[in-house]
Amino acid sequence: MADHSSESELLSLKDVAAQLDVHYMTAYRYVRLGMLPATQQGRSWVVRAEDLAAFAETPPSETQRGTARWKERMLSRMLEADAPGAWAVAEAALASGMTPVAAYEQLLIPALRDVGDKWKAGEIGVEDEHAASQVATRLVARLAPRMARRGIRRGTVVLGSTQTEMHGPPSSIAADLFRDAGFNVVDAGVNLPPESLARLVASYDDVLAVGISVTTSHQQDEIARSIAAVRDLSDAKVVVGGAGTSEADARDAGADAYARTARDAIAVFEQFRLDT
Repeated sequence: MADHSSESELLSLKDVAAQLDVHYMTAYRYVRLGMLPATQQGRSWVVRAEDLAAFAETPPSETQRGTARWKERMLSRMLEADAPGAWAVAEAALASGMTPVAAYEQLLIPALRDVGDKWKAGEIGVEDEHAASQVATRLVARLAPRMARRGIRRGTVVLGSTQTEMHGPPSSIAADLFRDAGFNVVDAGVNLPPESLARLVASYDDVLAVGISVTTSHQQDEIARSIAAVRDLSDAKVVVGGAGTSEADARDAGADAYARTARDAIAVFEQFRLDT
């Protein structure tokens, strides 16, 4: 859990409820939905006085349907390793009219990016980053069934990673977005040896493309190894994507295309489909 200690006065939820003139469970709901920043100490939640003051000044319309700061609310729950609270935020967003795709693209992906930025800046430790990622993993598992799309499939995409890639949530999110776009997805996850990825690709006759997810930098040699292994056993086109690499690096490693985001990859897959 991130360290939120400071010289600020810390208030119990009973104190918060009293100052807001609401029921205790209403104050608790504000916290668990990410509307009011709070930190768990033992079995209790505490709120900084300045956070309560800022919340009290927030116009009611900003916490109503369609205008809530969903990403910020999700981020606060992820940084507290609060999986139930994070799911409560996601459920509230979906109930407000947000689609599952938008929940990924406007809620979970930006929150994960902010977690990574905070870790790089030294604002949180690696343990906090890992705990937040685990929350994201649980959310993906609950959102995935909502991404199923009926109809004719647009082709098969095998999605994997390098052997040194350790971040699973971005790849799982991409797989769900590809499925929603109408592609059949074989998701092999992360930390995948090149030869294993190649054998998996070769086991399918109708592979439209192979996606290699890269979220952390300095994996150029591993990207090249994965692509070379696939080339040895398959003629499938290879797309490298993610924030851990660039178009130039992907091309140098032998990829057919680069896609920074899942949305970019879908456009590339569609072009491959039209070209066949």
